[in-house]
Amino acid sequence: MTASAEDAKGGPSPALLGLLVFALVTSVSLSVGSRLVRFEFADGAADGGEWFVLGRNLATFGVLGNGSEPVLHRPPGYPLWIAAVLRLAVDPRTHSIEEVNTRGPVALHIADSFLLGLASLLLFHWLAQRLRPSTALAASVLLGTNAYTLVSVTLLHYGTLQWVLLLGLVLYLDAAFKKRDVDALGRFFLGGLFLGIATLVRPVTLLAPLALLPVFLSFQSTRRERSRYLVFVLGMILSIAPWTARNFALTGRVIPINVQGWNALFASTSEVAQHNPDRYEWGLLTLRHYMPIYRSITGENEYTLETYQRNILRLEDAARDASLTNIAARPGTYLTNVRNAAVGLHTNINAVFLTAFTRMQTGEPFIRPWILIGVAKAMSRGPEANIFQFLHDLLLFAALGGLLLAAWRRDFFLLPALALWAAVVAVYALTYLDFFYYSVKIPFLVAFAFYGLDALPRAPRYGVTFGLSFLSLAISWSMRLFG
Repeated sequence: MTASAEDAKGGPSPALLGLLVFALVTSVSLSVGSRLVRFEFADGAADGGEWFVLGRNLATFGVLGNGSEPVLHRPPGYPLWIAAVLRLAVDPRTHSIEEVNTRGPVALHIADSFLLGLASLLLFHWLAQRLRPSTALAASVLLGTNAYTLVSVTLLHYGTLQWVLLLGLVLYLDAAFKKRDVDALGRFFLGGLFLGIATLVRPVTLLAPLALLPVFLSFQSTRRERSRYLVFVLGMILSIAPWTARNFALTGRVIPINVQGWNALFASTSEVAQHNPDRYEWGLLTLRHYMPIYRSITGENEYTLETYQRNILRLEDAARDASLTNIAARPGTYLTNVRNAAVGLHTNINAVFLTAFTRMQTGEPFIRPWILIGVAKAMSRGPEANIFQFLHDLLLFAALGGLLLAAWRRDFFLLPALALWAAVVAVYALTYLDFFYYSVKIPFLVAFAFYGLDALPRAPRYGVTFGLSFLSLAISWSMRLFG
């Protein structure tokens, strides 16, 4: 009998526990939104406000762009989500822009709160396939109620939607690999479609088919079984093909998702970056290295988003040439950034935005220089950020133990998730890592950690699980996120 079956004997059914997780996490997140002083954090920080503008334009004109002018530098997934929510809640075609800008963020927070509940539910059902229900329950509640997550949902950003799609894909692949029947080809084709949808939200999973290849090979022995991988890749290609066709019609180029990769990589070839998780570094690198390229291509001395969007193809070509020149001249700079980004994405977390959130809820307006590298009065971490870093480090230690345990057991359970995580790390390491990119790891971190904790004897398992949960809830309570 498995540990999950033992623990479940005589207790609530996993389906009931999953519904309880969904209801609890969703209600907590909605409660946070009901007490917010302001939603404008993302509008002032980095690119958050741009996502809302793109979604509003898509809901109004049916175009990912500015008015009827399409843009190429952003993937369509999250703007489509925003557009769908706005169409339902405060349709820009029939309401004033003031109403949309006021009520839209509230509607998005409500919708994203349900997404967070769904993400926690998906994590529970995935972990409950192998772990004790009590462990899966603790993991999913911690995912949905920790301060970092609850504050993330108040941002106008793609993180929660990405969590849902990645966790849904992991749960789906877990089920697909377990079944060896005549419907397997169709099942993996749908899995590829699912991966394509996730990639349309964030292209960081473009390398996922390569990362998942060893997973498929470990399960395939016959020619028919090996064909499942090809069907999976075909599903992903067909999922993103309509958007690729749109891009080709606009440019005459094959652009799978969006145009910005070389511009991002250029930053990693220019100098050894600080990779401070609490600081947004792109602005400083732009001033030091990118503006000469920008001026030579656009003829303008000051950067504007509109000019960048209209000249994105020429800027991308120039960034590609400059990147290759930099790598040839100073390969050590790029390789150092690749290494530091790969390590930092695991060991660091942008916890300072918890401090920013706390200050904003006192009525203080968000000021962009709070998180910019190179600003003398940039924000320092408050106690809530420092304590969350401690929680993060505990989970990281437990996650490492969980992965080592899975390797020792030769347990396949974590392998699809680990492959997806490896693909995400590879893309950020090979291109560019900055302030908002750390949040993608939270579901993986929690899942790997609680896999390891589930193997502990009963008393220490309960003790450590309770301790982590208490610390997580204490941070949220101290920030007045609930209670």
